[in-house]
Amino acid sequence: MVINRKKAAVVALTLTSGFVGSAAGYLYTMNKFMDEININKTGISQESAEDDAEAEVVEAASKEEKITPSTKMVYRYNFADDGVTEEVEEEPSYFLIDLTLSDLLKYYSTWDIVSFSSKEVVMEKTIYGPSMQRYVVGEKDGYIAVFYEQEQNGVNLKEITSIPVDALSEEERLRLTQGIKVIGKDSLARVLEDYSS
Repeated sequence: MVINRKKAAVVALTLTSGFVGSAAGYLYTMNKFMDEININKTGISQESAEDDAEAEVVEAASKEEKITPSTKMVYRYNFADDGVTEEVEEEPSYFLIDLTLSDLLKYYSTWDIVSFSSKEVVMEKTIYGPSMQRYVVGEKDGYIAVFYEQEQNGVNLKEITSIPVDALSEEERLRLTQGIKVIGKDSLARVLEDYSS
């Protein structure tokens, strides 16, 4: 009776081991089969996909856009009080060279970065207060002239146009004598265009 129990235990152990081994073999074979199906569908193995993802991260880091000496820096100042936008274009300062977008955001945290590339960086800032672009369109030496209007220095000549005052109506000449106040370069261009047409 003891021998039969030992035989039964050995047989049970053998069957269990065989079953566990078969199940493990089946799972291994199925995983390989599924990998083959995925490779056939995508043409990329799991290991190859992981390697490609790592390579893309390294490539993206090395190709990340940076400011170069030839990058055009565009600064837009939006004056909230009078709705004027002044745009200034410059070459980048030496300390901006080789900065990435994330670096620039650290240095210029109060600015909005509108666009960023190695060719051009456009930055915007809202300024609460009046703009410095205040002009007076008037008359000088028989022609329409443009003057800067400044709080500290008063009115200073900017330019004399080629538009003669005597070709205008009496009403327009009176307006020019009193001075037409204009805010912003766009508004100035529109006023001058009105007089030249």
